[in-house]
Amino acid sequence: MLQIKHVSKTFNLTGNKEDLRVALDDVSLKIEKGEFVTVIGGNGSGKSTLMNIISGVFPPDQGKVLIDGKDVSNLLEYQRAKYLGRVFQDPSMGTAPMMSILENLEIAYRRDKKKTLKWGFSKDHEDLYIKKLKSLNLGLETRLNQKVGLLSGGQRQAITLLMATLKKPKLLLLDEHTAALDPKTSKIFLDLTEDIVKENKLTTIMITHNMKDAIKYGNRLIMLSNGKIILDVKGPEKAKLTIEDLLHKFENDEDISIPLV
Repeated sequence: MLQIKHVSKTFNLTGNKEDLRVALDDVSLKIEKGEFVTVIGGNGSGKSTLMNIISGVFPPDQGKVLIDGKDVSNLLEYQRAKYLGRVFQDPSMGTAPMMSILENLEIAYRRDKKKTLKWGFSKDHEDLYIKKLKSLNLGLETRLNQKVGLLSGGQRQAITLLMATLKKPKLLLLDEHTAALDPKTSKIFLDLTEDIVKENKLTTIMITHNMKDAIKYGNRLIMLSNGKIILDVKGPEKAKLTIEDLLHKFENDEDISIPLV
């Protein structure tokens, strides 16, 4: 579903050679359809740059990005939007706060449709939204006309996640999407995320700073360091990972592709 071929990206905000920072260094990665990949790494490891390269926020300096076999390397962010769903760290992003839950969901539903002057709402759509909102178990199905800006952070993230997955994107990007939530809400929201990903068989990449969450969720784990992939495990190998293994990997920063057990 996703192929990253020899992608590199450097930043230099000042123009001085000493300020040159390599964010991604010849990264190659292939993610199969239906995989749920968690991505961890320290600050400056390249996690956010990888996400932004995939979504088109930044173009790669070199290399290619393919989604479902299509080379999207030269497509702008809005041109890639039809392939992607994305949930950001900040609950205030991804929704229109002065619009209702119903209006936000309708915008998400019509994202890939041709724009016309026809009336956008329908009873069938509303029934679908109510069904989807009920699955969140947050009581939002009775508050369709409430402005999204009046919701709590957790409720707003739930709406954003629903909007991002409403049309079953080819690739779902979760950019530390629980970082702004309290631990209890974060646990509930991660379980909800896992349920939605499994139910819709979504190919998913989730960035997290939490090693426990990186091990628990998904079926594949990738660790980045200094712009390189230094750990890539899946299936039974991932299931055997412990937090101690990941800490040891951080400390040693060895370029291997199997867990330390």
